[in-house]
Amino acid sequence: MEHHRIILSGPSGTGKTYLANKLAEYVITKSGRKKTEDAIATFNVDHKSSKELQQYLASLAEQCSADNNGAELPVVIILDNLHHVGSLSDIFNGFLNCKYNKCPYIIGTMNQGVSSSPNLELHHNFRWVLCANHTEPVKSFLGRYLRRKLIEVEIERNIRNNDLVKIIDWIPKAWHHLNSFLETHSSSDVTIGPRLFLSCPMDVEGSRVWFMDLWNYSLVPYILEAVREGLQMYGKRAPWEDPSKWVLETYPWSSASLPQGGPALLQLRPEDVGYEGCISTKEATTSKHIPQTDTEGDPLMNMLMKLQEAANYSGTQSCDSDSTSHHEDNLDSSLESTL
Repeated sequence: MEHHRIILSGPSGTGKTYLANKLAEYVITKSGRKKTEDAIATFNVDHKSSKELQQYLASLAEQCSADNNGAELPVVIILDNLHHVGSLSDIFNGFLNCKYNKCPYIIGTMNQGVSSSPNLELHHNFRWVLCANHTEPVKSFLGRYLRRKLIEVEIERNIRNNDLVKIIDWIPKAWHHLNSFLETHSSSDVTIGPRLFLSCPMDVEGSRVWFMDLWNYSLVPYILEAVREGLQMYGKRAPWEDPSKWVLETYPWSSASLPQGGPALLQLRPEDVGYEGCISTKEATTSKHIPQTDTEGDPLMNMLMKLQEAANYSGTQSCDSDSTSHHEDNLDSSLESTL
């Protein structure tokens, strides 16, 4: 409460809006003011409302600075989805002359950090709270939530289903596996929050159908788009490995529960995201040939090919097979980054 102004930042689906509302309710309780509709003002930000938000905050700052202010201001202002704002510093510029002790509490949420965050922290006394999937409390939230949900069902039904326990233990592992894949090929900003997985049904067959639909119609389309953007921004940083491979290898539902001729889990091919010609780690140690069609007419690639040939020739004369393989792997990684 001593900071007055905080921004909850992190990937989508990590519970930032829920936490903002709970914090607002806590502030109202601690302030001693009755919990009314006017006590908390919520502003849902979009691409078209930046100017409107700036005017609202400037007007609010004027009211806070007025000596005779008869209007009753909200205790807390929630600014949801601040990532839609082009410049946070411009939006909050009206708060420069605002009397700190009279200003309402500001709780903002945004899907990721922005370059203007240091300016906000220094000049406007904002405090940033990271809600990341790889740190607590978000990291273990899904497991805690599903286990609690399972226990409630077990108490209600007075029965324990070991198959369902196995499934509930597996769901958070699958979530972490997908986020690890997304971080490898893009960044932590595009990782998936636990929200999508909270609706897992508490029965074996229902959970199987639920996960099949979630994977095929929500997760796979999102992953494909996120990895495509990651490739454009960062290039190829790691060998391709289909995330569905791990899912199928650790699948907690028995094969007997799978319907004959029913829908199967979609798999992600490297060509779907622009990984055409990507060489896996195993293949890279056995074959270093780059198709001629990829390099014809490209002076840069021709030069790199000549450098690779020279390095390979030198390596065979002075290095053993293990060190040569390691050197070529590094060179292949450089080539992939260039491509």
